Amino acid sequence: MANFQPLSAETHNTIGVDESKLATTFSTFHLVNVEVKEAVQAASEFPLFFTKVANQQTWTISAVCGFAPQENVFELNGNWHAQYTPLSLRTLPFTTQLMEGNSEPTIHIDESSPSIVTNGGEALFLESLRPTAYLDNKKKLLSERIGAMQQSVALVNEINKLELIQAVDLIIEYADNTQQRIGGLATLNEMKLQNLSPGALESLNKQGLLSVVFNILGSIFQVNRVIRLHNNKFADRMVSNIKFETSKS
Repeated sequence: MANFQPLSAETHNTIGVDESKLATTFSTFHLVNVEVKEAVQAASEFPLFFTKVANQQTWTISAVCGFAPQENVFELNGNWHAQYTPLSLRTLPFTTQLMEGNSEPTIHIDESSPSIVTNGGEALFLESLRPTAYLDNKKKLLSERIGAMQQSVALVNEINKLELIQAVDLIIEYADNTQQRIGGLATLNEMKLQNLSPGALESLNKQGLLSVVFNILGSIFQVNRVIRLHNNKFADRMVSNIKFETSKS
């Protein structure tokens, strides 16, 4: 379980980060957050769906990387088997949190991450306790992600206003004839997309969302890749087929 603590030069000046061990951390995420700005690139690797954020009020984009919690089929034997790594993973083992009384988010580090080492790895602080170039780069990635998240909220909200988001369930059919239903996902309503007015299509295009929408829609076929990777990693639970069903909830 993650143990994020405020990053401190006094506390964390003797540890380093072994980036080669980060894939082990990735292995526990069956859903990976993807920002709008990277959705087109991510769609070439992962099936993308909409999921509700923690407060259940707004949608975000997620890559489905596994069919069960704590399972990511793109990680195998400590290696990451995808050409693209979403921003939400590249910032690890760091995150930002808004602390009470602070107007700016503070950087936290996951002290339980397998990538944290006491010998070797990328140092976080110099002897002067100033950040290393490695940590400065991570800070830039965190700042980039904050901006990307804010952009994603606004742009996905625009898609939702057009009533293009449609809840779906995935029906996983296993080789032993058992089934599993995965809810909490949504995709694009293709019929409503086709029937959008020229003005609505132009608006989406001006916001850079039209290519994002079509790539998210097409990324559903990447589910076949997830099946292949799943069957390679979990041979005792072979998946034979997946069906999509419009959610009734």
